Amino acid sequence: MAALSESEHRRHTIGAEEDVGALRRAVARLAAGQHALREGVAELVATELGTNLIRHALPGGYVLARKTGDGIELISVDHGPGMTAAALGPPAGSVSSTVPPPYRGGGLGAGLNVVRRNAVEFDRYSTRRGTVVYARLGSSPEPGAPTGWRFGGINVPLGGDGESGDAWAVTPGRPTAALVVDGLGHGPGAAAAARAAITSFEHSPVTDLDRLLRHTHEAMRGTRGGVLGACLIDPARREFAYAAVGNITGRVVTGTRSVHLLDRPGTLGTHLPVPSLRLQHGPWEPGSALVLVSDGIRSGWNLEDHPRLLDHHPSLIAAVLHREYGRPTDDATVLVVRQVTHMA
Repeated sequence: MAALSESEHRRHTIGAEEDVGALRRAVARLAAGQHALREGVAELVATELGTNLIRHALPGGYVLARKTGDGIELISVDHGPGMTAAALGPPAGSVSSTVPPPYRGGGLGAGLNVVRRNAVEFDRYSTRRGTVVYARLGSSPEPGAPTGWRFGGINVPLGGDGESGDAWAVTPGRPTAALVVDGLGHGPGAAAAARAAITSFEHSPVTDLDRLLRHTHEAMRGTRGGVLGACLIDPARREFAYAAVGNITGRVVTGTRSVHLLDRPGTLGTHLPVPSLRLQHGPWEPGSALVLVSDGIRSGWNLEDHPRLLDHHPSLIAAVLHREYGRPTDDATVLVVRQVTHMA
């Protein structure tokens, strides 16, 4: 099956009513030409997500937007506690909440119902840390996702706009291959390096990680180079293999067990020989999840502080991790690949 990669997100900060209008206009431009979208639907959903952040989230939040397949993806993110309190109610065992009451002009549920009705995929995750709302508009099912696999990611460039030096791609199937690459530095030069790696990944079947990294090393020559982490999952044999050059980190999670994926110093695409590789092997069980992150995510990231997060859509999982652990001084990427034993 062909490799699937996605463009970077645009981050739209929402702190005042005029920000909602700016978001609506930006989403209208993004949706133009996406043939699976009904006219006006993307603008309506963007307006509802932005308005909910103004009414309920203190002090506001942001919306991540990108094209995906023949539609678009919108993810509303806040740090709480306002929208979370509106969604969850008072803390368990309490008589009243210290959170200010929701804005009286409308309810959180009404706005999200509009989003839910117009989305082909919808998900929400609320804790006292904040709320993340995921909506994909367009065709159904998710483009390119075979039965039994779900994947998604967050890729936010430095400053929330412009070209990202990070990229990710997945080839779902038997085996399933996943890759995160980080071009050195920021901006167009880093983005060109990352694109060279993704193009090499997309044009060659991935059955051997040593060959993958050597091909990628050659493909990135002539660019400024970068770092890369790649995982090969064989569900039939119930095992995975992982290799990294540079500081791409990750974990394979099954239930309460988490296997840390190890990186190795080095850079691909430079004049130096390809770094020596050290493959890491481990068990892969049905229902497992792979999480890969670039160094735009702080090294102390974890899933344990976010109850039942892995039950949610991969892009939502990625958005929560990015919100909690993203560095504001770098491009940041989180990729999540799940093998699901039943589809929601």
